[in-house]
Amino acid sequence: MVIVLLIVMVGTAMGELLSDVAGGRMPAGLIGILMLLKMPDVLSTIIPLSIFVSIIWGTGRMYRDQEMSVMRASGFNWLMLLRPLFNLLMPVAVFLLAVDLFVAPKAAGTVQQKLEEAYKSAAEWGLRPGQFHVFKGGELVLYVESVDKDGRTLRNIFIQMKQEEREQVWSAKQGYYWLDMEAGERYLTLEDGQITEGGTKVKVLDFGIIHFSRNDLRLPELEHRIKTVSLEARPSADIMLSAQLEDIAEVQWRVSPAIAVIVLGMLAIPLSHSAPREGRGGRVILGILAYTIYANILYIWRSWIAEGDLPPSFGLWWVHLLVFIVALVWLQRQGRMVGKG
Repeated sequence: MVIVLLIVMVGTAMGELLSDVAGGRMPAGLIGILMLLKMPDVLSTIIPLSIFVSIIWGTGRMYRDQEMSVMRASGFNWLMLLRPLFNLLMPVAVFLLAVDLFVAPKAAGTVQQKLEEAYKSAAEWGLRPGQFHVFKGGELVLYVESVDKDGRTLRNIFIQMKQEEREQVWSAKQGYYWLDMEAGERYLTLEDGQITEGGTKVKVLDFGIIHFSRNDLRLPELEHRIKTVSLEARPSADIMLSAQLEDIAEVQWRVSPAIAVIVLGMLAIPLSHSAPREGRGGRVILGILAYTIYANILYIWRSWIAEGDLPPSFGLWWVHLLVFIVALVWLQRQGRMVGKG
């Protein structure tokens, strides 16, 4: 189950990265390393779901094959089922806690560092001398005649930009990349060049030429998920006791997968119960639906806490507690509480 979900999540992440590359927001040379560094976040998403579905599937088979009926007739009670269940869930929860509190922030920091380095390197960005590079769906075309050995300095640059009914052609003898750390935006600094601007329609003949010794051109903006990587990259020790709303929401979000895997394990018990002739597929689909609702509520509440719409003390804990209570009530309605044969 983990392998199947991992393939799906990796495919989704790869699609997002390729979209960023096509839109000029991501260096093509970093796809491989970024995919590897995204694995901690991917594992935090798929492991709770895979454990949840596996428990539903495995326990449901025991009902289907009448094994559970035989076990209950032999004096089996639910305490005997919970013990091996928690023997599985607790190590997984500890593993997720370590990944989300330590490994994932370190990986996010490495992603940020790699991106910052790539913004200064034409080679990492995927620029090839002597080729036209199209960004933003054709609105920005960049051509570089040559790149120096340092991988940063560009020679004889040509840029064409289209904005509604206006068109600009930039040309410069040299240039280089740099990143505005505060704004999170990347620029191409051009030196010793000129800008030719005019209308794109035949009737518009107002052309102008501007000469410059230096000009900074802002390149396509990064998406929101890249801009916010600095919070994700902060060590857990730095934000654990912070009073900032965003830090509080981030800490609770990092702990959530470890709690969720235990809560989902409890919820899987009543979900797995099925009639002798009932198929297991329906229970699995119901479980995936329950997981989707659970995960989306956590995500929404995280945003509300970060934006101040919910008090930090309310937090994400109540979501976990609510689902846990639902699981216990569901067990009670089935008459299968722990200790009852």
